[in-house]
Amino acid sequence: MKYLYLLFPLAIVSLISCNQTQNNKEATTADSTIVEQPEAGADVPFTEARNYFVNNTVGEDKNGTLKIETQEAFNELFSPATTMGEGGMPTEIDFKKQFVIAVISPTSDLNPSIDSLSLKKINSDLVLEFKETMGDKQSFSTRPAAILIVDKQFDGNLKADVKSTL
Repeated sequence: MKYLYLLFPLAIVSLISCNQTQNNKEATTADSTIVEQPEAGADVPFTEARNYFVNNTVGEDKNGTLKIETQEAFNELFSPATTMGEGGMPTEIDFKKQFVIAVISPTSDLNPSIDSLSLKKINSDLVLEFKETMGDKQSFSTRPAAILIVDKQFDGNLKADVKSTL
């Protein structure tokens, strides 16, 4: 009878231990069978803004891909560059309905450009793909930027995929 009192707690511990091992096996099996989402996503429409330039006060530490959601934040980085003729006005941006994805490249005298822009929605992410190209040497330096205007209905976490060529 004394041994029965000792065996009962051991039996309970054994049952709990076995159950925990089974749960861990199920979790491991479930984790290992997760299927990755395909790389292809739905295209997100955007308008490329025209007639803006990167402010001279913006340091090179701001280079890269940025998501801008307010007019104030946009004005800290960019200024309008109105030109003569048709299409000379800067593209209008309504931050109540839209946000901006900006790509700012380093200042260079190698005729830099940002091309082949593509925006896709993959799960909760916005994936921006683009190509940065360095061309022929120039007698002056420029700082290229691409400004994409996107409707807020397509909002998501921004990720960039850059392909650079020299």
